[in-house]
Amino acid sequence: MERSDALIKLVSVIVFIAVMIYLGVSFISSYRDPLRTVTVTGMELHDGVDTTGFIVRSEQVLTAPDGNVAVTAQEGAKLAAGEVLAYRYVGATAMERAQRIGELRQRIRQLTALKNGRNSETLAKETMLRLSSLVSSGDLTGVYDLEPDVDAYIISGTTLATGDEDSEIAALQAELDGLLSASSSDTERITAPWAGTFSSIVDGYEDIDPENLEDMSPDYVDRLFSTPAAVPENAIGHLARGTRWYYVTTVDESAAKKLRVGGTADLIFSRTYSAELEMTVDSVGVSEEGRCAVVFRCDKYLQDVVGLRDASAQIVFGTMSGVSVPREAVHLSETGESIVYILEGVTAHKTAINIIAESGDYYMVEATRTGLREGDTAIVRCNNLYDGAVVER
Repeated sequence: MERSDALIKLVSVIVFIAVMIYLGVSFISSYRDPLRTVTVTGMELHDGVDTTGFIVRSEQVLTAPDGNVAVTAQEGAKLAAGEVLAYRYVGATAMERAQRIGELRQRIRQLTALKNGRNSETLAKETMLRLSSLVSSGDLTGVYDLEPDVDAYIISGTTLATGDEDSEIAALQAELDGLLSASSSDTERITAPWAGTFSSIVDGYEDIDPENLEDMSPDYVDRLFSTPAAVPENAIGHLARGTRWYYVTTVDESAAKKLRVGGTADLIFSRTYSAELEMTVDSVGVSEEGRCAVVFRCDKYLQDVVGLRDASAQIVFGTMSGVSVPREAVHLSETGESIVYILEGVTAHKTAINIIAESGDYYMVEATRTGLREGDTAIVRCNNLYDGAVVER
């Protein structure tokens, strides 16, 4: 026990000495090089209210017969009526055949590309460019469709052998045709019953009718989304009709009064869907204990939200613009006004500021022609700082 206590005391002394050395070095460094500046940047803050709600679509659950079912439709894919979205395989042979069919199609595409003068390196670069473009545009469906090429040319690094491509393509195509013919006896196509947007997610709220969302109370909204319906065991996804979707939420009465039915509002979906969307105010319900149910609608981006239900959002009523200044850079003058020292050349100049908002360790300050502007160099820390002081870097 004595040895253990002595060891603990020794470790404590070492830690204390290390901390004191660190503090001493930091103090000396600060004294020798006291100047710290920051470039003033632009800043925007939204005037709005945070809320949580639910996304509703005109949708229906898709089911498949019992058996081995492979869904081929990608999340967010727009399907035409009658388009294949899944296959049902009877027996292990059918599944093995389907895997081989996929391999043959991929290999034929690769050889065709090689025949047209595009090697593995070219295809990898093209795939990366297409992937970057799809991600930038937010086209999730296109990203999913590109998955086989990403795996073949980037992840796996498939090398396309040179040789007699025509002969190999012909042989592979003959094998593919034979497998497709054989699949007719034990492979069933499952098609889209109507045109719509596909999602593999089923949560039991698909039966909520968008036509019945008007004139709701907050209590009704809570009850509507409290208990989902039972999900069929053979469900393979859902198909949403059209392009319109709705966002149902409840807000304080004061916030609801700022919304006009038929008007628009900007909503920022930051957690579940990183985007700012302009949506139409579809309805605003009556107040109930200081709360109102609000329904927004949108006719775009259904493919991006077709699998979402719960969603957090900020309803934006306005935006404030200014410049950002660290709290450390803000001082009080003798008269009590807020000031910042700006470094111009080697001279510090006192500038009065108007603080319009706070955000963490920063102030949002009004930008003016004669005062603080974006791009200015604000002094955060400096010894003997005053208006007109010569500052050495």
